[in-house]
Amino acid sequence: MKPADVAERTSHGVDRGAEEGPRSEARPKRQRVLVALNGADTAAAAAAIAMGQLVARTLHEPLHGIFVADTKVAPGDLSRLLGLPTHALDGVVLDVEVGEPVERIVAFTEAHPTAFVIVGAERGRQGGLGIGDLAAHTLERSHAPVIVVRPEERLSLARILVPLDGTPSTASALEPAGALARRAGASLDLVLVGEAQHGPHLEPGAMGAPQYVDQPHHEWPAFSAEFVHRFAKTIGHCPEDVPTRFFLGAGDPADEILRFADVLAADLTVLVWHGLRSEEHGAVFERVLRKATCPVLVLRCG
Repeated sequence: MKPADVAERTSHGVDRGAEEGPRSEARPKRQRVLVALNGADTAAAAAAIAMGQLVARTLHEPLHGIFVADTKVAPGDLSRLLGLPTHALDGVVLDVEVGEPVERIVAFTEAHPTAFVIVGAERGRQGGLGIGDLAAHTLERSHAPVIVVRPEERLSLARILVPLDGTPSTASALEPAGALARRAGASLDLVLVGEAQHGPHLEPGAMGAPQYVDQPHHEWPAFSAEFVHRFAKTIGHCPEDVPTRFFLGAGDPADEILRFADVLAADLTVLVWHGLRSEEHGAVFERVLRKATCPVLVLRCG
């Protein structure tokens, strides 16, 4: 090869990588944890902030808070309006905005990568799914994962309950729950509930528990392993190294979810919601949300 050929290749950038050295890979964007605040309930705000701090520490992600009011609010007045001591907001990057609260919350999640939205359930509220308007409307309009927490609930992330109905569409929404479990060092308890366990489901690929078992010591372990592999690991993309157990519900889906959450001492119950409140799935979602005694992570399906 002639020297002129070498010079020409370099000038056109063919071999410039050797001159410049290896390029650093682009860093993935950090996903914020967002606490939604409106000042309507001091205890709900305190619970949401505490849960947000726990999740942000677990994920090693920044914690943001958004407070939306009808009129302009000075940042220095925020702790007073929330009824909280100033130190309760330590570590929270606060955005104070004017407008419709849920509209601004949804706009934030669309503008910034958001791992979870945390919202406190307001006490004594009968409407709005029994959790208050801010939490209910955030669930209805946000496509980011939402954690609803009540003031009296203990906060931990050691054991996560995941009810499934045996359909691929429900399992496909599980990835955020699996990622959170892995970062928290938590275990996943899968519970098969709903109509898929009683017979063929209309959705292709659905899997229900066998109605008749001739050799339980062989068939049940095989079914459990297949269900966990197919729905949690393959479709739901839950990490392989997250400890996972499988249980079979035997009654009303909402009652079984609440029962297993109590018996297994769940720290977080995961609900996959199709966005409808009128159909059977929506009725189960609403009952569990109203009566849950631990925080609820809501994942939107579709």
